[in-house]
Amino acid sequence: MKKYCIIGITFFILISCADSVKQPDPSDETVVNKADSFFPVTSFIKGQILVLDSVPVTPLQVTTVKGKTDSAWIQKKDLKPLLLPFQSPVINETNLTAYFKETRFNDQTLNAITFTYDPIKTIPDSISLRHWDVYVNPETGNVTKVYLVKKIKENNQDLTLQLSWQTNKQAKISTILNKPDGTLELLKEVVFIWDYANMNLPK
Repeated sequence: MKKYCIIGITFFILISCADSVKQPDPSDETVVNKADSFFPVTSFIKGQILVLDSVPVTPLQVTTVKGKTDSAWIQKKDLKPLLLPFQSPVINETNLTAYFKETRFNDQTLNAITFTYDPIKTIPDSISLRHWDVYVNPETGNVTKVYLVKKIKENNQDLTLQLSWQTNKQAKISTILNKPDGTLELLKEVVFIWDYANMNLPK
């Protein structure tokens, strides 16, 4: 756990150092950066899985399908297969810098510095990732949340997969159907909670 806190702090320090060199206009809260290095999101998620394995709790799974919600206690190993789609392609320091740009936004209402990553060119079919965000607490430098969006084809359907991971608290996986007419349908939402003191259940 300490290892990935250090990663988060180091990430924040590096960005802060970069800011001192660029000296952007203080009135401009949004800065677009052709960054040479991204935060290693995949390593962070894997580290969080290791942290979860070390915590003496049983996760609660809350599943919502077509407005019907069910909950059940699960084994930690049951979460791992569901996270595999979000570990590929690997998001490390350099492997996606040719395809995505980094935008930094200081959101004072959330007390977070948000690093947003969007495509800068046509993405090869081998890369299903479409967008991701990293939220950093400006006071501690720790990553508080990561959010990933992927588009895949499964059973002749175009699907959007979303992962929202709150550090040391919970993970939410949403499966959305992209209909031919351009509309979207939420097929399934699964929330895994292991920090019961800060439960954020689907409404």
